[in-house]
This record gives sequence, structure tokens and C-alpha cells, in this order.
Amino acid sequence: MNHVMAFFATAALVFAGVSPAQAADNSGGSVFGLDAQNGSGQHGTVALKSKGNQTVIEIHLLGAAGTSESAQISASACSTTPAAAKFALTPLAGGISETTVDQPLSALLAGGLSVNVYATTAGVKTYLACGNL
Repeated sequence: MNHVMAFFATAALVFAGVSPAQAADNSGGSVFGLDAQNGSGQHGTVALKSKGNQTVIEIHLLGAAGTSESAQISASACSTTPAAAKFALTPLAGGISETTVDQPLSALLAGGLSVNVYATTAGVKTYLACGNL
């Protein structure tokens, strides 16, 4: 239930024009907007929550295709061609993904990283949504 409430609260921030700016969520984490790329029409939020020396990353994407889509954290900004994955994230199912990475929240928020959602066809990645952390 808390995940559903957090999703709708963060989706409201995105629709209110907060995207891609950072906003605090109810659990002391940080929420960022994911904006559509390459005409995908997909957008949503990524929430980062501290769990000791680890970080839980939740992605909620609206307009996602019915097929599984991949996600990664890249060491590049959304305005550039994404760099190789710094951290692979759990593939999205129904527009939702949750991954725990072995990095403290402060390291992920230090700058220069982005979250990318993409589809792969014949070995070629098509980026669908991106948010700078």
C-alpha cells in the first residue's frame, strides 16, 4: 500500500512540473522524474531510499510497453548518449522495478549519474526514459 501511495504522490510531482528536479519523499529518500526519450511517451519517477550502506531504487514508469524493459544507472547525463551501465537494475515488469544496489545513497547523489530505461532489439538499445540523479 505504501508503494502505491508513494507512486501516486511522486507521479503528481511529475505532472505538476517538478520533473526532473529532486523532491523528498516520505521515507527520507529522494525522488527524480523520468522524462520520455526518442518519442517513447514513457515517463515516471525513480525513488532512491537509503538502507544502511545500500540504496533501494524504485522505478515507476507510465506508458510502458507490455514487454519487459531494462534499466541502468549510467555515469552520464540524460542530455548525452548514455555511458555504459554503472549499475544494472532489475528489468521493469508492468512499468515497475525495484533494485537494491551496494552503494550508499550519498554516493548515488554525488552527481553525474542518470537512470535510463531502454528496450533492446537485435542488440541495439533504444532509450525510452531518463532522469538525472
